[in-house]
Amino acid sequence: MNILYVLIAGAVVFFAFQINLWLGIGVVALIIGFGIYHYIPAYYITKGNQAFEAGDEDAAREWYKKAYDTGRSNVKTKSSYAYILLRTGYADEAEKVLDPIIRVKGLDEQKRNLAKQQRCMVYYRQGRLDEAIAEAEELYENGYKTSNIYGMLGFFKQLRGDDINDILKICEEGYDYNKENRDILDNLAMCYYKLGRYEDAERVSDELWNVSETFIEGCYHGAQIACALGKYDKAADYIKKISECRRTKMTTISEEEIENLKRQIESHK
Repeated sequence: MNILYVLIAGAVVFFAFQINLWLGIGVVALIIGFGIYHYIPAYYITKGNQAFEAGDEDAAREWYKKAYDTGRSNVKTKSSYAYILLRTGYADEAEKVLDPIIRVKGLDEQKRNLAKQQRCMVYYRQGRLDEAIAEAEELYENGYKTSNIYGMLGFFKQLRGDDINDILKICEEGYDYNKENRDILDNLAMCYYKLGRYEDAERVSDELWNVSETFIEGCYHGAQIACALGKYDKAADYIKKISECRRTKMTTISEEEIENLKRQIESHK
């Protein structure tokens, strides 16, 4: 279709110049202006993706904001913008982006569910944990089961202090759904850890290590599990690896917690 548009534009320019030089110049200017208007959001998105891949999430947020502010961004772009807002600590702004998407009549249900899934994280970041769990459970019960839903339910329910055996069921179901998702693996390892099933916790933690060596929560919890088994050298390796882990506004482990665990490990060496 784009080739067809180019051919039509070329024909219009050709005939315009045949009629009058200034008419041709005017048509060219109009086409260029339309092209800039039409493709500028895509340019901003490309720059935002490049910044995100380079690890500059603040720059990515600014580029996506430019695309969003054009008023011509699609649902996918808006959802991506909301995700970046969350990762950079702007939960309230992310909610303002997501709510209008969810309210659109006739919106494809998958797109609406994706926006609701992201809103679960917004609620969590805003301290609205019960609402986050309620929305995630609603999505789950309606058949929208994704790695992110399993990951959120496992983490949120542990954070709220729900019955650990009930949490284990959802975490093991999540594990069966995706054995390579780091959040699912981390949640399951911590369930086993809290139940005193340290060997099972270590097995899952080792699987997580093979999936990602620079997941800060996984390294921290892996160190805790190793300590519970008296494997302090292994725990020290986990803690050492944390220095290479990337922090974002979504990180759930504080530097104080890391230092406290580090001192605990060093006291046994």
